[in-house]
Amino acid sequence: MRAPTWPVAAALLSAAIMLGSGSAAAQPADFIPNDGVYRVGVDMRPGVWESAGPVDPARGCDWRRLWRIEGDNTNMQYIIENNYTKLGPVRVTVKPSDAGFLTRNCGPWRMVPPAPTGSAGF
Repeated sequence: MRAPTWPVAAALLSAAIMLGSGSAAAQPADFIPNDGVYRVGVDMRPGVWESAGPVDPARGCDWRRLWRIEGDNTNMQYIIENNYTKLGPVRVTVKPSDAGFLTRNCGPWRMVPPAPTGSAGF
């Protein structure tokens, strides 16, 4: 006795529909709303970023450019550049070669638009 082929056909059709209807991946952001570790080129774009400064003035703004993302990212070997400040505004240039960016108590970050380039003859 042969098993019905319709369950297999239905499963294959469902798989094809799900694979074919996948949505495009989200683009890296130019705004970081919260503390966390963000992957460069995936979660955020490389470029110049700015924050108003510490959310809680009793604690400083702590940011780190990382060449590797692993664990809680307190390993000093993974830090390319970092700063801890109680002053604001804060600016950092995140490079395309960075693996990640960690931010704590800095508030929201926004990407600074690049300076316009023109051919005004100057």
